[in-house]
Amino acid sequence: MSDTAETLPPDHLEVAFDPQDLKRRSVQGGAATFGAQALKFVIRFGSAVAVARILSPAAYGLVAMVSPILGFVSTLNDLGFGQAIVRAPSITAKQISALFWRNFILSIGLAALLSLLAPLVGRLYHEPRTIGVTIALGGLLVLSTLGIVPNALLKREMRFMPLVFIDLASLITGAAVTITTAVMGFGYWSLVIGQLATSLTSVLLAFSFARWIPSKFVTDPTIKAFLRFGANLTVVNIATYFSMTADNMIIGVVVGKVALGLYDRSYTLTIQPLNQLLAPVSNISVPLLSRLQHLPDLYRRTYQNMLRISLMLIVPAMLFCVILAKPLISLTLGPKWHEAAPVFAWICFGGLVAPIFSSAGWVFTTQNRTGEQMRFSIATALISIASFALGVHWGIIGVAAAAASSFTFIQFPLMIYAMTRKGVITMQDMVRTLTPFFVSAVIVAVPLYYLRTASGPIKLPAVAALSYTLFLFCLYVLPGGRDLLTMIRGLGATLRLSRG
Repeated sequence: MSDTAETLPPDHLEVAFDPQDLKRRSVQGGAATFGAQALKFVIRFGSAVAVARILSPAAYGLVAMVSPILGFVSTLNDLGFGQAIVRAPSITAKQISALFWRNFILSIGLAALLSLLAPLVGRLYHEPRTIGVTIALGGLLVLSTLGIVPNALLKREMRFMPLVFIDLASLITGAAVTITTAVMGFGYWSLVIGQLATSLTSVLLAFSFARWIPSKFVTDPTIKAFLRFGANLTVVNIATYFSMTADNMIIGVVVGKVALGLYDRSYTLTIQPLNQLLAPVSNISVPLLSRLQHLPDLYRRTYQNMLRISLMLIVPAMLFCVILAKPLISLTLGPKWHEAAPVFAWICFGGLVAPIFSSAGWVFTTQNRTGEQMRFSIATALISIASFALGVHWGIIGVAAAAASSFTFIQFPLMIYAMTRKGVITMQDMVRTLTPFFVSAVIVAVPLYYLRTASGPIKLPAVAALSYTLFLFCLYVLPGGRDLLTMIRGLGATLRLSRG
């Protein structure tokens, strides 16, 4: 946002840290975020299991019908203003308020549009109950918008502990409200009420910690650079949205709400843990790589190490879920969800390469190649939608199989090609980085296959622990593995020193 800084008035706001303070905040914030993600996974997974045992697949499917529509409108609503505030070297209070009011007014307009279109949603799905859900989730859009700026200000000031507290408190509140209302017999409305409780808690806490109140609405020509930044980012977000949600819309229209409920639960049980594990690494990688772009060798090593950490966390879990999907679904969601097992397995298969696909975004962003990212994101989104349309002819298993295969064998190689065709990271770097993980995954898959019938609350965790243990052992004996573990021990030492 250097073009923005040139037009800033003299009363601009800056956030500056000395190197030691920056290091301390980064290390402690990263550790806190990783710890919070583990706790969030337990809360999300536990609440999902509890609610799934109360509600029927049809109740989930009813809300899942509206969720893609809300997700698309939310993508239009989030114009990247939060990211712009975080990344801008300098920004004024007037500019911050101008961005807030424009985003807020836009959200009200989009919520009103959703209300007008709600009857059409009911006709599309042949389900009149989606009308009320659509209107209610439009109100959720306005509520969520209120928290964009205060959360961005906390990130800008690198106040990670308040952000961690906000995430945990809002998640716990939402889970408690969802479970309580489900037990009370609210049915599918308990899922909507829980989302509203989560957003309300997050907004109230964000304003409380940020201690910021917007000024009156003003026009400010200096925000044009922020608007341009948001327009570029919106295109990428829209492409990503369609590549991740068109499957729900196609299944809801062609197959129906029961099948969609089975598919949606399988997808959520995979994507949420993936996002929680990847988010802390991404939050650390982007600012760190941005500061190393003029040091190509160090940039390359840092990218490789961050990618290795992601793969080390995710690949053993995805292998376990792919091979033991049936007993895992039976144990967690209950026998009425057994049809979701093959869908869950296919989605987890795609999750094996998700960390690598996600890491391409770090490179595009930090090397100022977002134009390329936009073009290739559109291409991969079109491929995703085509795979959903093809797979739906074989039901939800066909959708999951086609989507996972397309993602693994077409979209993922395409994005890696785009990332490595110029810049610091080459295809040879990727091959050297990924080979030990591919070999380890193949080795670990063999004993997991022979243990695929394991079941019960004791055997399944033991097999999951075996997956991680054997995977780490294979990495340790393969070239590059010892360097990775040495690097991880170094991070631990840095954290202990920062606490001291």
